[in-house]
Amino acid sequence: MATPNLVLEIEDEKIVRTRGNRKTTIARFDTEAKTIYWKDEDTRDGYHKSVTAFLSVEKIPIDHTLIEGQKPDVVPKSAPPAPAQHPMQGDLTPEFLDWEMKYMPIAFQNRMGVKLKKVPDGGKASDIPSENWVRADVVRTYVQPVEETKGGEYSSIKFKQEAQIIARRKSHITFEEKEIFKGDKATDQVVPFSEPYSIAKLEKADKLGQIEIVSRKHGAGSAGASF
Repeated sequence: MATPNLVLEIEDEKIVRTRGNRKTTIARFDTEAKTIYWKDEDTRDGYHKSVTAFLSVEKIPIDHTLIEGQKPDVVPKSAPPAPAQHPMQGDLTPEFLDWEMKYMPIAFQNRMGVKLKKVPDGGKASDIPSENWVRADVVRTYVQPVEETKGGEYSSIKFKQEAQIIARRKSHITFEEKEIFKGDKATDQVVPFSEPYSIAKLEKADKLGQIEIVSRKHGAGSAGASF
């Protein structure tokens, strides 16, 4: 399936996605505060990589990430300085992430793409950020070389943890949705088969502007046809 090229532009400190004659604002930024404000959580998760690269090329520095309506963190005066980030681990450095989760939960939430609980109609999200985070029981496999063999052998341990933070990015304290524990049986881990594409679905998606069909042609059918 062909997908349209992503074209980003800047208009009055807004990041705009352009396709044909259609323009959609996905975020805005404040150059003085060095902050980007995403339209919503889904937009942040869907465009963060492209927008980060785009702003880097445009030489627009961004130090803080917020979703519209969020208030920035206020670090307590009693908080210790943020630990340094390891040159190889960067913002996934465990000590730094532990500190940020405790003292800058909004920054942590947006940096890691933490999944948020759905707020019921008429309801209100908690003023305590961590109470809005999706948590679930998870399973992960940890692999490490056996020191005595100098990399000749590896040891593997599979572990489960309860009520862990579910996020877009994996770290020592955040887990991806695919790591959510589904059960002890092998069959519990099997993802049910589903066919995501069909001519009807693609035609509808094109009409809604979710994709762009670039060509159509008739061809002989084949039981073994594939992309």
